[in-house]
Amino acid sequence: MEIETERLRLRAFTSKDADEHYRIISDTEFRRHFPAQFFQPTRDNVLVGIGRVIEHHYQRGFGYWAMDLKEEARMVGYCGLRFLAPTQEVELLYGIERAHWSRGLTTEAARASLRFGFDEMKFERIMAVTDPANLGSRRVMEKCGMKYERDAVYFETPCVYYALNRDDYRADGGTYVLHP
Repeated sequence: MEIETERLRLRAFTSKDADEHYRIISDTEFRRHFPAQFFQPTRDNVLVGIGRVIEHHYQRGFGYWAMDLKEEARMVGYCGLRFLAPTQEVELLYGIERAHWSRGLTTEAARASLRFGFDEMKFERIMAVTDPANLGSRRVMEKCGMKYERDAVYFETPCVYYALNRDDYRADGGTYVLHP
């Protein structure tokens, strides 16, 4: 399954994405807001992680996707939904290479992911967490209509918790094409 937006194609990860994904997440500025014990970027860890993403899609019917920039026809990040362990909450997550920060691409992908979650998967609630100091990530959540609810701790790391309920969700009206 793929999702197309105006500038992006969200598609299933494959093992062939390992080098590009590793390149993106091994950037120290990209990782600045990730806890060191949680995020060890090695090529082997990336391959294991991609395997988990593929398995999550297979078992649950959803997950997060590789994010391709149409104009460059290459992977520039990831975005989508997953169950946040150890909870059963549906989490929106995303990341994009530094060269594409502040262009609205992550917000575009996040909106498409939320739309998929509410319209296709019929989720009642979707949440997201980030480092309190990660203002860029917080802006993405807010632009998507998510609201700050509380400070929280996940994986022994302080974070801020945002959420959006189905009743409060409004599609942004942007281009969104789902390809089964």
